[in-house]
Amino acid sequence: MKKLIILTVAATGVFSGAAAIAQDYRHDYRVAYYSRDRHDGLERQVNHLDRMLDHVRSQLRRYHGDWRVRRDVQQISREVDRVTHRYRSGDYNSWRLRQEVDRLHARLHAIEQRLQVRSRDYYRWN
Repeated sequence: MKKLIILTVAATGVFSGAAAIAQDYRHDYRVAYYSRDRHDGLERQVNHLDRMLDHVRSQLRRYHGDWRVRRDVQQISREVDRVTHRYRSGDYNSWRLRQEVDRLHARLHAIEQRLQVRSRDYYRWN
């Protein structure tokens, strides 16, 4: 009976020590993950913006937009190219770049609305 109690106490001590080590490691990993995730989130938004531009261009062909809408899409396309280039070169302020991505996303969505695209054909941002 004494051996069983000693074995239980020893096992509990070993497992609690291992849990403490694992907890510290997991905490450090989360911090590194979150800091890396912020950068990846911006990359994800820039990639979404590029895909949304392609989607709106295809909608422009499908819904036969007039010359004003085509001109606006060309202007937005140039701005998206500038944002993408700034992001890829690393020469950017992340807060301002996020604001620019949000602004261009809103303009592209406004184009979708001007084309009177069916709601199920809108580009899904999420």
